[in-house]
Amino acid sequence: MLGLTVFDKVFAGGGLLGTSVVRMVSTGTEAGPLAYVALERVEGELDGRSGAFVLRHVGAVTATGLSLELAVIEGSPTGALVGLSATGTIEHTADGARLELDYSLPD
Repeated sequence: MLGLTVFDKVFAGGGLLGTSVVRMVSTGTEAGPLAYVALERVEGELDGRSGAFVLRHVGAVTATGLSLELAVIEGSPTGALVGLSATGTIEHTADGARLELDYSLPD
């Protein structure tokens, strides 16, 4: 079974203030999710620099646990974020989801 989901996010913290739109395709069984891929366009400010970028998500649920890879798509950053490179993950807690990005911005 395949699913298509589109949803919005708001970011406020960790140097990122902004919003995004996510387009996600997932597959699963009646027992639960198996994998997803998504593109997420983030607009706002990162460390005070305005612009936008696209994150690529690749996630899976396997017998050994969860895996998730996030990366900024090279060439997608705009405005003062041109040259941004980043990888990361999403941590899910009782307080909600938290985006963790390991990123570098050009000088």
